[in-house]
Amino acid sequence: MKRIALIFLIVLGIVPLLQAQDLEKYLPDSGPERPRPKATPIVTDTLPPMASGYRWLSYRGKAQIEDTGGVRNCNFFMVNRIDSVLYLNVHASGIEIIRVVCTPDSFVYVNKLTYQYYKGSYAPLRLASHLPIDFFLIQSLFNGEEEKLPQHQKFSFEYRDYGAVDSVRSFFNEMIFRDLDHVVTIRASLRNIRFDVPGPTAIRIPEKFKELKL
Repeated sequence: MKRIALIFLIVLGIVPLLQAQDLEKYLPDSGPERPRPKATPIVTDTLPPMASGYRWLSYRGKAQIEDTGGVRNCNFFMVNRIDSVLYLNVHASGIEIIRVVCTPDSFVYVNKLTYQYYKGSYAPLRLASHLPIDFFLIQSLFNGEEEKLPQHQKFSFEYRDYGAVDSVRSFFNEMIFRDLDHVVTIRASLRNIRFDVPGPTAIRIPEKFKELKL
């Protein structure tokens, strides 16, 4: 398995089961990275407080994956009912690639490219990543709770471009994850951030899909 598939799926909170060649069918090389404008420093006292106390969070986003082989892009949709369930849909070119539903007790992963699924515990994620991955760590990652993320020499997590979602709360608009050892960077820009608006959390495993034995 190529490292890019592993780090991409770990960062998104998905077991590293999707082969890199499957990703590359829908994530074409975007060519050399374009120069990026420097981020404007955030003056936090001009923004409403960071959002907290919500029961639901959802947003859409675009992820850019950079490694020594080039730049690739995909889109995602995340819904989180706090401390209960997290739903993630990853798609590219209008085609759904994977769908994941996490709860405190189980992890369900459906790969629509390879017609495979996994339903079980978080143990394979912890084994593959050497990180203490569970539901609450994944939830913290998508909610920007940096203080709850593990300190790791080979991975870094960064949240930036904070902005007001409404008159009373702010939220980050960009999250960046880096594999410091293998020079892989994933940048995710967010849009349509919503609080306390219930969203989809269901997942169905088609009968023809084969179970992955880990």
